[in-house]
Amino acid sequence: MRLSGPQALSIVGGLVRARGPLDQFPSHALRRVALLDPRSRTPLDDALCVVMRAPRSYTGDDVVELSCHGSPALLRMIVELARERGARLAEPGEFTRRAFLNGRIDLTRAEAVALMIGARTERAVTLAARALAGELGTRVERLRSELLDVIAGLEVALDFPDEQVGLASGQAWSDVTRLAAGVDEMLALTDRARAIHQGVTVVLAGAPNAGKSTLLNALLGADRAIVSPVPGTTRDIVEGTIALGGIPVVLRDTAGIGPTTDAIEAEGVRRTLKAIDDSDLVLLIIDGSVAPDARVLEVARQRSCLVVRTKSDLPADDGARAIPDALEVSALTGTGIATLLDHLATEITQRVSPDDDAGLFVTTLRQREVLESLREALGRAASAIHEAPIEAVLVDLNDALGAVAELLGTGIGEAVLDRIFATFCVGK
Repeated sequence: MRLSGPQALSIVGGLVRARGPLDQFPSHALRRVALLDPRSRTPLDDALCVVMRAPRSYTGDDVVELSCHGSPALLRMIVELARERGARLAEPGEFTRRAFLNGRIDLTRAEAVALMIGARTERAVTLAARALAGELGTRVERLRSELLDVIAGLEVALDFPDEQVGLASGQAWSDVTRLAAGVDEMLALTDRARAIHQGVTVVLAGAPNAGKSTLLNALLGADRAIVSPVPGTTRDIVEGTIALGGIPVVLRDTAGIGPTTDAIEAEGVRRTLKAIDDSDLVLLIIDGSVAPDARVLEVARQRSCLVVRTKSDLPADDGARAIPDALEVSALTGTGIATLLDHLATEITQRVSPDDDAGLFVTTLRQREVLESLREALGRAASAIHEAPIEAVLVDLNDALGAVAELLGTGIGEAVLDRIFATFCVGK
């Protein structure tokens, strides 16, 4: 249990018995204490307690942490006793929000806490750790300094037009163009990092009864989708997630592509086609025991697919066997499943992150939107340098400076902070 605030020591001090009062504990030192009911002085637990004094704590306020035995009933008792003494339950993200407001971290590092919590693979953890260490904030601070130099140089040139001082238009254009290219590079790096962090979507598409649901279950190692010999069992999208090459992969089983007999089947096919359009990769499932459906093969002609010929345990159809570069599997016997997973991992790695992760850093959706606004403002400024008065250029550059401030969290309103920290879980 963690308490933060100016009354943290006095609240916890009434709940513990130790060698010496709590307010005399050395900062950042672990001590064994007895937890007591303050009303009856009845012992409740043996615990470990650490005091972290302001400002050298996570939040910047006094912080006390108690490590108790893991009984939910015991923890509820301690929380209620603390509330009776004046504590209250934290709001989502409130500890990190206080760290930001007290100047312990900038907003990029505060948002990285949520990225770390949401990381689903080891590669995603590594990227979130870079954000938590302040990599994005460092880049943005450096950009801010260079942007301020350009603005100051143009301001001087504007104030003293006859003195030939300040920043010449040619140099200003070169500097702004370089800054814009740097933001473009950041956006490209974050695109790859977000795919690693959030994952990619792989759609299993094919004709009815081609074995899509059976294959989905085999890839997931669980009975996620209903399997039936009756064609058209799957009418809505069924999802499951696995990790391949350190990347979360969302597998989506879809309704079979083919003629429909009612409005529900037609809606299922419409959703399948939309899922194909929205996917990062398509596994085109061909029943190897029957002649391939022309409508399914048309999907392969319209976009790049990884073709999988299922039911390899049955006699093969000549037309299905003639499809080039198809991977043969039998979800019933497990034959070819490991090979399919290897090919799928290679395909995803080549498409999403062909190189190593050096230089990559992940951003939140808000940060990406602000980076795009920053890039647009710098682009307008670069265009205006040769086409408009300096005053107009400075307007665009100050818009860019505002985007930088928004990234770092300087001068943003409570509404923005509420939106950011509402996504956090309680206790972070």
